[in-house]
Amino acid sequence: MGLLPVSISIGVLCALWFQITIWVPWLMAWVGYAAWASFYYAGGDNTALGKSIAANVAGMVQGALFYWLWLKFGGGNLIALSVWIGVFCFVMTMEGNIPLLSAIPGQFVGAAVFFGNLGGHEGDIVITLVNTCVCMLIGNFAGLLSAKLPGFFQKKEEAEEGAA
Repeated sequence: MGLLPVSISIGVLCALWFQITIWVPWLMAWVGYAAWASFYYAGGDNTALGKSIAANVAGMVQGALFYWLWLKFGGGNLIALSVWIGVFCFVMTMEGNIPLLSAIPGQFVGAAVFFGNLGGHEGDIVITLVNTCVCMLIGNFAGLLSAKLPGFFQKKEEAEEGAA
């Protein structure tokens, strides 16, 4: 059967998530999808959920902090921005030594999504951070749901086959 059960689960849930973002325009579909991918990168199971959420939150919060520092102390200077980005990426990578933050790409995803979402909120750091966090949490939990759903159907099928 391979990837078919999880592919169906992901396809249905992704369609549902997109529809929800149409009904609630404040929610960003792409932000949730990025977190969903982070969840699967981290392992696609219960342990991955905690690692992905922690890494995503660390990345987005640090992204907000570094953006604020650049605005306050970089004055819009692109050389300063390059330096801040280097420091930021160094810190996120070093944090991979912390077991909960060991899914390093999840931190980069959190930061990238924060920065990508910033323009949609007119540069408001707090609103962007809240929106990004909400959408990424939904995306991570949707990832867990998409990983668990196929198991519910397989158990039913196995029980029916065993009864026959």
